[in-house]
Amino acid sequence: MKSYLSLLWITALCLCVSGCSNYRELNQIGVIIGMGIDENKNSEEPYKVTYQIINPSGLSQGSSSGGQGLPVINYTVTAKTLVEALKKASVVIPREHITSHLSLIVVGEKLARNGLSLLFDALDRGKQARTSIPVFIARDGTAEKLLGVIEPFEVTPVKSILSTSQNNQKMYGIVSNVQGYEVISMLLSEGKDLSLPGININKPSQKAEEAGNLDNTSPSAMQVKGLAMFRKGKLVRWLDGDEARSVQLVTSEVKSTALVFPCSINENITVTATGIKSKIKTKIRRGQPFIHTDLNVMGEITETSCQKDLSNPKVLKELEKEVQNEIQKEITKTIHIAQKEKADIFGFGDSLSRTNPRYWRQHKQNWENLFSSAKISMNVNVSIVNTGMRTNPYEVN
Repeated sequence: MKSYLSLLWITALCLCVSGCSNYRELNQIGVIIGMGIDENKNSEEPYKVTYQIINPSGLSQGSSSGGQGLPVINYTVTAKTLVEALKKASVVIPREHITSHLSLIVVGEKLARNGLSLLFDALDRGKQARTSIPVFIARDGTAEKLLGVIEPFEVTPVKSILSTSQNNQKMYGIVSNVQGYEVISMLLSEGKDLSLPGININKPSQKAEEAGNLDNTSPSAMQVKGLAMFRKGKLVRWLDGDEARSVQLVTSEVKSTALVFPCSINENITVTATGIKSKIKTKIRRGQPFIHTDLNVMGEITETSCQKDLSNPKVLKELEKEVQNEIQKEITKTIHIAQKEKADIFGFGDSLSRTNPRYWRQHKQNWENLFSSAKISMNVNVSIVNTGMRTNPYEVN
């Protein structure tokens, strides 16, 4: 009995001691929330890395205790590798910096065009690293510049980038967030090329990186700017608007979007799609790959300037057919662009490797050429389930 009680006391004591052994105050550490990676002009130190660190004093400005400075501070270093950059950052960061709260990685466009290669090796190899971190491309600029914007709506630039991209995926569907482990998987894949969302500054100005940016009713801010198309790890082209959205439609990454189509001269109809499902099928015909995509779209009419009787089921069927044709044109155009660039960002090769593994093993080394000449077919089915609170538009005399 005595030995049992002694063991119980020792266990309790160990729990108390271990609970506080690694405890540190927030003002004793530098919490890294964002990382920007750019190409450095000096080839001996090819990487310029920017770390965005939380400033606890700046975050507390709105509280009664007051505060000093901005909510984040950026530190930039150059190095041969990313691990060296993290260690080297200690020469400018006055506190022990940690990456456990890293929420975002931004890669400069110039570096992306030269190739991502094994850029994310440290992310996957490190004991303290996480691969569930969204990755973005700084379009028409550098990651350092992008992370320096004083955001008017969110507390930090990192939060603004994440919120803007998530809101876009939910409401319009041009891009979707891609996690670090997905980037690594696509870089290693032989059947799917990488595509990443682009971010830039909507109104570049000198004040974008100053507190004065907040004294403007139309300040510089982050914006989603297209989809970066990669081939063999190198950025080769940007897709914008309907082209970028077409990729998300084929890969079922769109949660909701507004599809606008002409119904007559200077008149349009808007269908808000809320249910979108796609399925890719691959076959081999006469020794050549044949790719088929089924896309089902469910939506409702949310705006129209067309003088059509929407209470007539026949009219709705005609509209569904018109919407189907327009969607098919958009997606076909985007697929042809990808075939021209020999960049299978849709993952048709992955689908082929599952349905025809023997053919894939024999031809995977030549997939980019087979993909560029592959026959593509598509079936789009649109169902308009609602016309809104009224059937016909009001007439203006």
